[in-house]
Amino acid sequence: MGVFRLILLLLTCFVGSVSHSEIRTSLVAQGLSFISPDYENTKNKNFAFIGATLRSRTNAKNEDAFKINTTALFSPGNNVLSYINLREIYFSSQTGSRSHLHIGRKLHNWSSLDSIWNLGVYQPQFKWNPLTPENQGLTGIFWNKSESGYGLTLFGSPLYIPDQGASYELKDGQFQASNPWFQTPPQNIRFQNQLLPIDYNVERPETSSVVFQTLLGAQLRLGESKGSFAHFSAMAKPANQLALGYKGVLVTTRVRVDVIPKVYFENNYAADFGYRADWGVAQISAIYNQPRSPSFDDGVNRPVFKESLMWGPQILYRMDPIDLFLGYLDTSGGEITDSGPDVSADRKSLSERFLYKQAVLLQANYGEVFQKTLQYNASLQYKFSTKEGFREIRMKNKMNLRGPWAFWLDLILIDTDSAKLSNMESYKSQDQVLLGVSYDL
Repeated sequence: MGVFRLILLLLTCFVGSVSHSEIRTSLVAQGLSFISPDYENTKNKNFAFIGATLRSRTNAKNEDAFKINTTALFSPGNNVLSYINLREIYFSSQTGSRSHLHIGRKLHNWSSLDSIWNLGVYQPQFKWNPLTPENQGLTGIFWNKSESGYGLTLFGSPLYIPDQGASYELKDGQFQASNPWFQTPPQNIRFQNQLLPIDYNVERPETSSVVFQTLLGAQLRLGESKGSFAHFSAMAKPANQLALGYKGVLVTTRVRVDVIPKVYFENNYAADFGYRADWGVAQISAIYNQPRSPSFDDGVNRPVFKESLMWGPQILYRMDPIDLFLGYLDTSGGEITDSGPDVSADRKSLSERFLYKQAVLLQANYGEVFQKTLQYNASLQYKFSTKEGFREIRMKNKMNLRGPWAFWLDLILIDTDSAKLSNMESYKSQDQVLLGVSYDL
């Protein structure tokens, strides 16, 4: 969390220089309940949160100069669930008639496939709840130019911030059952035909050795706001997930496992081809990911990452006040295998890249304003995979009352085929309901 404390300090300085009228501050309270009778990740099934959000107003006169989008929530009695999600914070200045310079943490659509499916190939992900990941912006300098018929974005940075995953507690070598979303690694290991308990030790790297890395990227956009278009993106950067090596040592009747996180690098190439019209958008997208497996000391079991090709079509059809969306994702390659003295063929790697590799997404969005005082937004999403044997239903409902209350109710239901080995299997008992309220100051 040292990096995020530094970001918050900078945030405080930045916000102090910007008019409060340009930023909307909301107080938030929400409750989360796991409703599946099979849920056993933690002793408690109900959790409460209080916090605040800061967002730039879309109608602010000076919105191009500064933008912020961050949420901080605190969970009383369970600090491991508290978080700060800093999606964006950046300054902008115009460098020409049709060009802008942005400095800070900024969201950008490098690939529609990456943005829609939250793959975390280009931009880091907020994975406090891995079932509802959110894109976070890259941090650095962006130069953007838009001309008639084409656009160009260049990006560079000496700073790297990886995915923000579920927090954990480690006491006396054992991971505690305090976070419903943290996937606990194996607690026992077979050694010389004996099943022995594991004591874990996570070797935290120096913050500077993780944060100070070089990122370079570029995107070329061809086409007008309507009609045919093509986007091409390339980036050389550290992967947004850390590689986890490990080393086991027998200590009397227990095995101590030292977990060693390391940054590893990759090249990404993406392309979007499609057509825009008043009725919506139809496109097909692809991403080629070329990782370079990191080096570890001798005797350490290390992950070996394979290159992958992700592709899929997407169709968005608008018929006000309803939007319909259909998307497909398929991934070839991307396997992670461990190499080292203690590797076992039936043991899953500690490193993880994809939550799933093939899926179909169907979604309907509805939005309406009633009597100029009530804005209601709802979405119904059905996601399933025939290869990995899971089905997920997600419903969202939000009501904004003018002056200045908002209420929301979200529901996630999951079902899996246990016979098909999938990362989604560990979430099959996490049916959940989220109920929240916010008040704009």
